[in-house]
Amino acid sequence: MRLNSYNPQNRYQRRNSERRIAFISVVIMICVAFGTGLYLGKQNAGQQEKAYKKQLDESLLEREVLQNTMTELRAETQTALTRYEQLQETYNEILPEGPLRELTAMLKQQLDEGKSPERLGFLIRSARPPRGCTEPETKRFVVSTPSYDGSDSQISVANGALVIKGAGQSAMSTEGKAEAWYDPAKSIKIDFIANGETVASKDSAMPIRHSIIVDDREYRITIAEGARSFAKVTFDSCDYP
Repeated sequence: MRLNSYNPQNRYQRRNSERRIAFISVVIMICVAFGTGLYLGKQNAGQQEKAYKKQLDESLLEREVLQNTMTELRAETQTALTRYEQLQETYNEILPEGPLRELTAMLKQQLDEGKSPERLGFLIRSARPPRGCTEPETKRFVVSTPSYDGSDSQISVANGALVIKGAGQSAMSTEGKAEAWYDPAKSIKIDFIANGETVASKDSAMPIRHSIIVDDREYRITIAEGARSFAKVTFDSCDYP
């Protein structure tokens, strides 16, 4: 008779052994995976840290450059302001004040417009209080209008060497019709004729003031409203220059 050598206990031990081996394999795989991930993560973190550090260094460098540029700009601005203040002080010291400044500006304007420096110098040198002036006189003349049918009206002064005449706009009646006389509230044109030649004209509302040189005399003239149709001319004359 033959005996069977099969032992159930061995089978259980073998299964347990296989389970332990499988478990240990899983643990090892997990550890390997964890280690690999940790290593790769560390490598990636290191690369990112280097990249961030590089960016930080570049940003710090740019910041330093900008700060230096701003410092230079502030210095240049301060220098420019100081220079401007110095120039302003020099300008104020050189340029006269008050009426003399206004006269200087007027002279500059005249020169810019092409006036002769010699002529301006002559006028300045000849400027002095009036001498040999006559007493004021008053004359009048009829102001011509488009509706005036009479002859041209004018006055003469300086022994006939200076003639003054004018033309204005017709006054309007309450019915809206043009009258023969002029409207003193509107602009009138005055012509100054010296020795037969028109030397000046004025076109403005009254009173009109003008001075003119005739035969070494300066005539100072004021033209204002007179009686209806008339303009009143007041004038005197002084030695010139």
